[in-house]
Amino acid sequence: MEKISLILLTAFVFLSSGCSTSAPMKKEEENKADLRNYEKEIDQLLNSANSSQIENPDIIKLRAANIASKAKDYETVGRILTIIKDPSKNDGIRLNYSILKAEKALYDKEPAKAITILKGLSEIEGGEITIAKLKAKAYELIGSHIASARELISINSLLPAPSRKSNQEAILSRLLFKDNDSLIQAANESISFEIRGWILLASLVKRYEDDLLEQKNAFDTWRKNWPKHPASLDPPKRLQLLTEMMDKAPKNIALILPLSGNFAKFGEAIRDGFITAHYESTGNKKIKIYDSSSDDIMNLVNRAIINGAEIIVGPLAREKVKELSRNDLPTRVLALNRTDNKRKNSKLYQFGLAPEDESIQVATKTFNSGYRRALVIAPQTEWGDRNYRAFTKKFEELGGEIADSARFTTQKDYSSLVKSIFQIGYSEERSKTISRLIGEKLEFKARRRKDIDFVFLLASTTQARGINPTLSFFYGEDLPVYSTSNVNQNREDRLRNIDLNGIYFCEMPWKLSETNKLQLKIMESWPEKSATLTAFFALGADAHKVIQRLTQLEEFPDERIAGGSGILEMNENKVITRTLFWANFENAKIKTSYTIE
Repeated sequence: MEKISLILLTAFVFLSSGCSTSAPMKKEEENKADLRNYEKEIDQLLNSANSSQIENPDIIKLRAANIASKAKDYETVGRILTIIKDPSKNDGIRLNYSILKAEKALYDKEPAKAITILKGLSEIEGGEITIAKLKAKAYELIGSHIASARELISINSLLPAPSRKSNQEAILSRLLFKDNDSLIQAANESISFEIRGWILLASLVKRYEDDLLEQKNAFDTWRKNWPKHPASLDPPKRLQLLTEMMDKAPKNIALILPLSGNFAKFGEAIRDGFITAHYESTGNKKIKIYDSSSDDIMNLVNRAIINGAEIIVGPLAREKVKELSRNDLPTRVLALNRTDNKRKNSKLYQFGLAPEDESIQVATKTFNSGYRRALVIAPQTEWGDRNYRAFTKKFEELGGEIADSARFTTQKDYSSLVKSIFQIGYSEERSKTISRLIGEKLEFKARRRKDIDFVFLLASTTQARGINPTLSFFYGEDLPVYSTSNVNQNREDRLRNIDLNGIYFCEMPWKLSETNKLQLKIMESWPEKSATLTAFFALGADAHKVIQRLTQLEEFPDERIAGGSGILEMNENKVITRTLFWANFENAKIKTSYTIE
């Protein structure tokens, strides 16, 4: 009892001292009062539960845990649950206890545990909606998006109208995580009218996402075939917006790209990817192209406006994007790079091949896999610094810890670096010390440190070929190694790729398969360039897709577009971020899971 009260008191002191000094005094006092009342109410309930006159103290304790849960204080929830003596005494206690325990498991990033806890509760009346929502969240966290959608579908008819609307948005959002082939397979295996209809709806959204008109026509056909389906009677808002998006889609587009100088080959690949996507889509759009190397960026923007541009795509150079971010823009601009400028510009959207997206994805992937202590190995370069910072910030935000890090330069032998960071020398010295103390020579096997869960390796293909086998040589063969797409720069040299075996990395879809219709068209048109400039062709094609759907991306924070450069979504700063697919090297070949989790 005293321990819980002390924890609550500590929380109160911390939160009170952490209030913003710029907040209104009245609001601050209200927050303090709420926290005092919350603490007092829990203490009173726990005190009364200890009274000999209470017939069922576990019910009182659960009431206290429910108050803590409502306040999102899951540490206190967990502590209270440990003092409940008989959680299976009756169905009511069992249901309440299990829901709270599942909430705590989700808070602890243990979704599989939450699913196990919630199994077998379906026969208890009264908790169907809460249980399904928790299971849906758990399945989402482990990447089982169709299972997550099924849980939400199962309670759709039980919800009041406003909640049903948001639930249906969530159903479609979950399903759109899957590729079209997976959706078709799931639809064929489904015997439920409602589930099958939802999956087929998601399939058509995926199949026609490159073309708004084709998508709208396909949706209209689906509604005729499924007139009594919930999504037909009350369509998700993102589908209701199709007509509006078609009306708002820009008809006059300016491309501002480097078409001369050192970056011309990148600008040309982006241009050709964009133009190819344009000719593969329906609609009557005009495109005018400007060389960003020829003039000041704001002069080019103003020229484009005079020539009728409704939206501008480009520039590519970061310095030019920075200049745009400091100016009032006459129309919307989709820049193809990103800046660190925190100043918001209402008409500037930023999209590019930022490597930090990949490092952030590695942080999320490893943490969700249960790893908590990272060893980071990175080059002593500006690229290494940026990615090290991005990974560290995200991993620590999630609750992970950087156990250690090492930086390398241009060496070809990484033995000293790995031996030092694995603390092999300490192990050897320790053995010598013990031998000297006891006066006998000991049989000795060097050991690496054991406080590391995985290695995050930031390196090029050549560097990774040297570092990865060195990690194994110095007793790190059991450590998972994660990296970014930078390790996948020379896919043809299979003999040397043996040294990359075991490395997990994230990569853009167009570099992992060659099945996309648009991608095949580009490969056919520019066979000599498509292998080395895949990322920039994909960036151009994706830029064309993004400008058609800016309204949708802004309206729905969870909206995602499947692009050649990754799964695309927009954050609150109007930055288009990419999530890539996971792959790993196995027997010197790339094995792809085609999932983003």
